[in-house]
Amino acid sequence: MGTWRLDGCTIAVTLEPCPMCAGALINSRIDRLVYGTTDPKMGCVDTLYKLCTDARFNHRLDVRGDVLVNECAAVLQAFFQERRRGDKPPKPTLDNPD
Repeated sequence: MGTWRLDGCTIAVTLEPCPMCAGALINSRIDRLVYGTTDPKMGCVDTLYKLCTDARFNHRLDVRGDVLVNECAAVLQAFFQERRRGDKPPKPTLDNPD
């Protein structure tokens, strides 16, 4: 788009954004957020805070949550189950920083 402003854009995510992600959405001026399932530990769009719609900020998003909740929860559960199985890439070392 050639600019840091994402006017006219919508972002769709499986999990309610954390505070840092919510801040990035506000700062990017994105118009709309659609998310699947809430995050009781870190969700800062509707759960712990309502950052994306807070009138004290210079930009607010149109937010739609709880979209395809069960499907999004299943995707997230499958992802983390696979991560816990142990097929993790090796940790970087000083000899091999990649």
